[in-house]
Amino acid sequence: MSAPEPAATRRYDLDWIRVAAFFLLILYHVGVFYESDDWHTSSPRPIKGIEIVMSLSSPWRLALLFLIAGFATRFMTARLSPGPGGAGRLAWSRTGRLLIPLIFGMLVIVPPQTFFQVAQYTPHLVEPWPRFYALYLSGEHDWGITTPTWNHLWFVAYLWVYSLVLACLLALTGKGLATVGRWLDRPLSGPLLLLAPILYLGLARQLYPVFDRTHALVDDWYLHSVYLPLFLFGFLIARSERIRQTFIAQRWAALAIAAAAWLAWQAYLLTWTGLPGDLQLWTPFAENPPALLRIAMRWTYAAIQWGAIAAILGFGGKHLAFDRPALRYLTVAVFPLYILHQTITVGAGAWLPGLQLPLAVEAGLLVAITFGGAFAGYELVRRIPPLRPFLGLKLRSQAAKRPPRAA
Repeated sequence: MSAPEPAATRRYDLDWIRVAAFFLLILYHVGVFYESDDWHTSSPRPIKGIEIVMSLSSPWRLALLFLIAGFATRFMTARLSPGPGGAGRLAWSRTGRLLIPLIFGMLVIVPPQTFFQVAQYTPHLVEPWPRFYALYLSGEHDWGITTPTWNHLWFVAYLWVYSLVLACLLALTGKGLATVGRWLDRPLSGPLLLLAPILYLGLARQLYPVFDRTHALVDDWYLHSVYLPLFLFGFLIARSERIRQTFIAQRWAALAIAAAAWLAWQAYLLTWTGLPGDLQLWTPFAENPPALLRIAMRWTYAAIQWGAIAAILGFGGKHLAFDRPALRYLTVAVFPLYILHQTITVGAGAWLPGLQLPLAVEAGLLVAITFGGAFAGYELVRRIPPLRPFLGLKLRSQAAKRPPRAA
């Protein structure tokens, strides 16, 4: 970068979308507790059909967050000095805001999740907490779990690594990435903004049968082929008003693509693999689907992914471009809430079923405990400066008219 980019007007629509996406992720993890598959803890009364509801956001939820992170990082780099020094400061800033919470989470936030998981599925292996924690740190146990682990904080690990990759690219190419972004501006200001990402994501989806999702970083090639390009793409297009307006203009078309693709995807699942119990609308085929159909469905999945993301960005750009005091609060709070929430969900999920409450009451209470506990933890930590970096907050709160940049 030969000269710093001028400061950009804050994209409040992206702030709203980021907050909503993290809230949706928290609700999703509450929903996972009620799925029929085993989780860290699972309800003895799974909710039939919840998988269909969960599949409405499964293809695009994390992809959207990585794209938004790319947007946020672009606005952040506009404040940095030119040259490799600016890239180095970006790497240092992201390390402080992401690696510290990741290590803290693996050492403090995640271990209780492992304890409750062992207690539910292999209770004979549960040790008193001091002994259990020592085993968690050493990894020398028979729980069938690799520890220390990061569980839901894999997102933080991936975002940190992608930020370092971006910093290296900035250091090597200088202003080259900004130039690439300008090259993309005109060709993507039309139908190609919908079609090109679907084409790419469909190609990436072909890796899925070979490289399943692991969330282990070192061998997660399918997810890297999706999330890293989306993060970099968000960085490249973040400052383009032309592309923002194209998202707005194409929002209904994007929504139609996502909805049609999701219906086709559900018909495919019902036809070839079925769903639990009485949700089967017809007897699914016992054989595997034809190879060509599998390939076609991977592009259908990609159409759900990008169609939903483009629709969200379009409707958000149209209707959410405004500031509110609540947004200023939530923009700072939502990342700490994400770090804290899953341990609360897992712990409450291990306790609530014993109360034998009506299922709807129990589920509502689990949502309330998850959000209430996470907000309480955030409110406590943000008032104690030495603890703030452990949740990704700056050491000192900085009151400002504009909300702080997204993490």
